[in-house]
Amino acid sequence: MKKLLLLCLLGFTLSSHAQLADKKFNIYGRYSFGAYDTTSYNNFGLTGEWLVHRKVGLLYNFDLTYRSDKYRHLHVPMGLIGGPILFVAGLANIFDGDTTSSGGLSLVGIAMLVLPDGVSFHQPIGYRWDVSPYANVLGLDFIKDQLYGYRWLKYSCSFGVRGTYVLNDQITFSPYVETRKTAGVPLGFGAGIGVGILFGERETKMEEPPVQ
Repeated sequence: MKKLLLLCLLGFTLSSHAQLADKKFNIYGRYSFGAYDTTSYNNFGLTGEWLVHRKVGLLYNFDLTYRSDKYRHLHVPMGLIGGPILFVAGLANIFDGDTTSSGGLSLVGIAMLVLPDGVSFHQPIGYRWDVSPYANVLGLDFIKDQLYGYRWLKYSCSFGVRGTYVLNDQITFSPYVETRKTAGVPLGFGAGIGVGILFGERETKMEEPPVQ
């Protein structure tokens, strides 16, 4: 009997659908804290998530990290830097009379502007609840040493798991844990929470469970 109840509970959990899947976009502000080895940090971020599928989202992250050793990180998607460079290079070829690759470079530049730096995978675990592991692998960090004024541009990535609760069909609350890695910086571990808003209705919605 206990095994049967356990199977029924598992079946209900896997068949329930969070309302997050009924929307196409989720924009949320984030705050997290953690440490790189012996250095602590506070991170403030803004994430745009494009839910291209009920179980798959594309992530666009913008972060400002304050480290206790007086370093600052500004994180942006890689495409935001590479896209304009290729687009301008294509225009420069036009003005130089070289039209062989100008159109291709410009198109690639435009395409890179919408290139995400991460992807998320969603699993509903109950009505209004969702768990999503994510990987951000196409990011760049602008780093500044506040003491001496040195600046660097470094590759960065992060991996984590986020839970999401949907309130009133539109407001999201998202606690998460993650690891962060920037080239030349020790591996970081942190935790935080995000608060956001859902919009963009899907044509078909999951049915709500009956009210008991």
